[in-house]
This record gives sequence, C-alpha cells and structure tokens, in this order.
Amino acid sequence: MDARRPFDEMPPHKRPRNEQETPAESEVDRISDLPEGVLHHLLSLMPAHDAVRTCVFGQRWRHLWRSAPAISFTTFDGFRSADRFNQFVDRLLLLRRHGAPLESCNFLLVETEVYSDVFLAANERTVSGWISRALRLQVRVLRFCIGFDDLFWLPDTPLFSQHLTVLELDGVTTNERVLDFSGCPLLVDLKMEGCFVNSDKMSSSSLKHLRMSSCMFYDNHRTRLSLPNLVSLELDYIPGRTPLLESMPSLVTAIVRLGCESCDRCEEGEPGGCDDHLCEGCRYYYDSDDYRGHSVILQGLLQATSLELSSEPDVIVFKRDIKWCPTFSKLKTLVLDEWFATDDLSALIWFLQHSPILEKLSLQLPVVVPKKSVRRYSPIEQSVASDYLELVEIKCQEIDEMVVAILEILNVFGVPLERIQIHKSSCFGSSSYVWTCSRSHGDSPFSREEVWLFIDLTSADHPRCTQHVPSRDVAVLH
Repeated sequence: MDARRPFDEMPPHKRPRNEQETPAESEVDRISDLPEGVLHHLLSLMPAHDAVRTCVFGQRWRHLWRSAPAISFTTFDGFRSADRFNQFVDRLLLLRRHGAPLESCNFLLVETEVYSDVFLAANERTVSGWISRALRLQVRVLRFCIGFDDLFWLPDTPLFSQHLTVLELDGVTTNERVLDFSGCPLLVDLKMEGCFVNSDKMSSSSLKHLRMSSCMFYDNHRTRLSLPNLVSLELDYIPGRTPLLESMPSLVTAIVRLGCESCDRCEEGEPGGCDDHLCEGCRYYYDSDDYRGHSVILQGLLQATSLELSSEPDVIVFKRDIKWCPTFSKLKTLVLDEWFATDDLSALIWFLQHSPILEKLSLQLPVVVPKKSVRRYSPIEQSVASDYLELVEIKCQEIDEMVVAILEILNVFGVPLERIQIHKSSCFGSSSYVWTCSRSHGDSPFSREEVWLFIDLTSADHPRCTQHVPSRDVAVLH
C-alpha cells in the first residue's frame, strides 16, 4: 500500500450524477475558514474513517486529520473485510503527525458481518499492538471496549505511560501485569465494565477514582485491591468473591453493591455465615489463614464520609465484617438496603454505635421482611450519633413490625422522632407517601406510645388518617 495514499481501500464518497456544483458552492467555504482548533474538535467527534475522508475537502484539510486530538476507531462494514480494517488502524496510528498531542484514543469494536470475535481472537497480537502504539503516542485518555460474546484477553504485559490519566476497559479479560499500574504514575481514573479480573492483585499509587461494574472476580479466592490514594470507589454488581480492600486513607465516597451472583453467600441462610464445610460460600470465605478473623471490605472503607452498602440478604460479607471493624470516625452519610433487616437488626445497631458524626441515614427495607419476632432493646453504651444525626429515612412498602423495631432502636439511641421520615411506596411503584412527625414539646426522645401513634397515623388504611393528618404526607403529634 502506498504510504502517500494510505486509505485507498476505503469506500469513496461520490457526488450523485444529478447533483451539479454551483458557483456559490465552489466559491464559499466558511467551514475551512474556521480556526484550526475548531476544525480539530469537529474531526475528533467523527469516527476515524470519516475523519480521514475530509482530506479531499481541500488543501487545508489534506493532513488535518493526522493531528486531531481524538481518534475513535469503530468497526465498519464498509471496509468489506476485517483485514482491511486492521490495516486502516495500523496505517492511521503509523501516520499520526509526530508531536501532535493525543488527548484520547477510543477502540470501540463490536461484532459486524465482516468483523467477528473469531477473527479478533486470531489477531490478539495485532489488536494488543494498537494499545501499545496509542500509549507511545502519549495518549491521555484510552478507551478499549469490546462488544463481542467472548471476552478479549489483554496481553500479559504491563502498561507503561507517563501521560495516561484515564483508562476505560469494557469486555476484556485482564491479568496481574496489566493491573499493576506502577508504570502509569499519572493514572487517576479507571473504569471497568463487563471484565474478568484474572489477577490476584490490582495496585496503583496514583489512582483516585475506580468504578467497576459487572466485573467478574475469582470464585475460590479473593483479589486484593491496593489503592492507597483512592478518593472514590464504586463496585457495582460484582460476581465471584468480593475483593479484599487494603487501607484507603484518602477515601471520601464509596458505593458497594453485591449482587445475586456473589460467591460470598451462605447456603444455610445464616446472617453471619455457618461453619458447615459443605457450604462453599462459607468454606472458601477465607482463602488464606492470613485473612482469617479480618475484615474483607469494610476495613478499607473506614475513612469514607459517604457510604452505600447494598447486597442480597444471604450475602454475608457486610455482616461478618462489622465484627472486625473499629469506628467510622468520618462517616456522615450512610445508605443500607435490605441486608441489614435481620430479626435482631444488629447491623443497624452497630453502625449507630460506631458512626459518631453520622448526619444522614437511609434504610431501604425489603419487600418481604423476616417473620421472626423482633427483640426489645435497651441502651448498651452511650452513642453520640444522635447529636449529629439530622435525618433518618425509612423506605418501605408496608408499615410493619420491622418499622416499629427500627423506630424503637432509634429511640434507644436518642434520635428524636422529628428527624425521622417514613417513605412508603406501593408494590407497583404507582404511588408513594412521606410521613414526618412534629411535636409541640421539643426535640427529645419519644415514648413507645408516641411510636405507635406515629405508626397509627401513617397507616393509609386507618380511619383516623385523614382526621389527624392535615395532608396525606405529613403526620403531626401534639
């Protein structure tokens, strides 16, 4: 292929025969008169094969595509074969103007009639070379997204870049050398979606933001995350064993959602797990004696000021971890979903005892709550959570015994009824109500009689509801 005509294989764009060029069209070219920065921005918004086509617009456009600050490679049936697409990517990266800054490079490869996962698997070395070449071009933002049925295996080589700040991976299998980001000292943002983490460890001393969604981990042992400067963390629906978090002293916000495919599930349904060696969820909970008796995930989140913890009821990670964690001394906002709603509500009690400056607490109750009786509580130790707690939200579909038990616990910890809101929604999501209590005798603990009166008023079917509630969303106690 002639280097002077690198894209001869691209399908040409022809003017229709019945379309005649008028003098006005040939004489007026306002787009070409735009500043170079504007033209570069326009080229960066196009797929690479369209950006290259602009070279026929005129002398100014001939080499403009070679210095566009962003490149997006997308599979395109117009190349008529996967080999020609690969050649196009190779040539474009090779002919990139030397010294032109490359802000972002995107590989968005989806299966088409001419580009299949079978072909991709046979050319992994070629595709891997594209990533290395983009890094040599000093790219700052690199996205590699594979939309095939099978995951693409990244090469077993570490990434080296003194310029890379953002990395996004989608639909790939990673390995320990790729996830060792010591060769990328400026990397601050990592997003992974639909990936398989084929590694015992992920480490970076520079990473500040990590989001992993639908990423699969090993099912028989844990991957360690060593990210000491992380500021925000989101682990959303991660099948396999929950990763083990090392200390994150800079952490501010964290969201951890453990889905139904988590391997940390107790088959016996015990809240904190069982000792049955036939239960794989509990048997392999600690894959090493070094971790036995230690927290898996909560210990690494201790410095967070905002925390959301969500899991299926039979996932035991959070319930086990609270046995080994000290105080969440900086936590101000906490969201818990249905996993906390056990018959003894021990997780709720633990957080109230170990979150001294908590300001907002949101509790999402399950549709079906445990049928076991709920015990009565008395103060075990003085908690200062109520001194800072400004709002407690209880989200439910029914005002039931579990709601009453939560209110009684909040009362034990000195949380005034005026700071509590009950959000009740129908099972079909067609309507919802919010009840907030206000009393005439101040901000003080409430009696059991007031709890039941509050519950009495928030019952939508109760005949006194409209009589005692000025509007359907506010309950007032005097």
